[in-house]
Amino acid sequence: MPEYGEGSHGRTLTLGLYDGDTFQPAANTPYRLFLTAKNDAIQGTPSGDGILHGVTDAQGRTAWIWTTQPHAAADFTLIRRIGDGPWGHFFQLHSSGDNEPLPAWPYILTLRQRWGEQWVDLGYTTRQGATAYFSHNMPAGSISLSIESRTTDNRACFGELDAVNRKLSRNDLEGAEQSIGAMRCADTPRQQLDLAHLLLMAGQQDQARQWVLRARQWRFPESLQRPDTALLQDRLNLERLLAMPDFALADAQILQQRQAKRGRAPRQGDADYDNEIAYYLADFPNFLPQAEAHVRASIHRAGPNSYNQGTLGWILALQGNTEEGLRLMRESYRGIPRNEEIVADYGLTLWRHGQPEYAERLWDEAQAQCVWGRRLHDAMREAQYPHPYFQPADSPAVQAYRQRCDRPRTKQKLWHADAAL
Repeated sequence: MPEYGEGSHGRTLTLGLYDGDTFQPAANTPYRLFLTAKNDAIQGTPSGDGILHGVTDAQGRTAWIWTTQPHAAADFTLIRRIGDGPWGHFFQLHSSGDNEPLPAWPYILTLRQRWGEQWVDLGYTTRQGATAYFSHNMPAGSISLSIESRTTDNRACFGELDAVNRKLSRNDLEGAEQSIGAMRCADTPRQQLDLAHLLLMAGQQDQARQWVLRARQWRFPESLQRPDTALLQDRLNLERLLAMPDFALADAQILQQRQAKRGRAPRQGDADYDNEIAYYLADFPNFLPQAEAHVRASIHRAGPNSYNQGTLGWILALQGNTEEGLRLMRESYRGIPRNEEIVADYGLTLWRHGQPEYAERLWDEAQAQCVWGRRLHDAMREAQYPHPYFQPADSPAVQAYRQRCDRPRTKQKLWHADAAL
């Protein structure tokens, strides 16, 4: 058994996971371990920061840990680890009354991608109320925790998803297929979309698409009633994440039509599905004509604004009308200079068409204003712009930028990542 640390007090710990009812050792599972007691730390870890990453043995045990002082198991934080990137987050849940840990609490972690929220983990919190540690390659990725949703509230169905996820995390694809075949919660469109989210999370995109298609199938008598808007929005989110432009376009059109049937003028806060789907379709060269048609429909319906003008400018530039595209994006940028998508698209178009100095000036301003996001990350990577986040995660440049730009963020019924150990 591997050994780490210094001192005369040694022990191993057992990683245990709830399955909704019982607490079982987690065999052959990646973990993250560190000492949370004061005035002591695990010395000599490979990362040099007192945090140990490893894989449990067949009994769920960690490596042997030596410390200078005696410590109970409760003095350590031991959690599952997902992924292997330089950036990472986990959460700890406590009750609002007595601040006690909330163990065995079902949760879902999501990571904001360019086209929507993608599940990256689900499970139950540990005895200390902790989620798994999600490790990834997206600097300052927007990680959210959901503990109140239709999925987490249905404990029986959530337990089935968790069982499948455990097998997928161990690369037991055959076992996962058997568990999926035995699921009682895979019949309704909502349950099928949940399963698609899970499969996408596990990197099984083709199977995820098949479950999205099942969720779209006509069935009697359920299909006699139109699907609720929340279900359609979730389906659209998955279709965009899974690169299904035909189906995403169809659902966006339905949602836009429903909104238009309200018999009132557009209001602030309404989704502009025409503009949103136009911007998405622009990623697919064969769909550029449809993209242009929908953004022009947005302009006709809602009037020109910084968002649909920026989308039209981006689409025109992709079609070769660079001069008019840049003009529209310039106007859009003036209206929403801290919107990371217009900053990314406008700068990337300048860079691609022989004006790198203007792109760098634009992105220097974005860096000064702490503008950041997935789209800007991808654009700057393509142009090899030297953003601080492209340096090692523990570098002084990254630490200085985070100290200046990172601020606590909250959402109703969602908690953003606040634990970085």
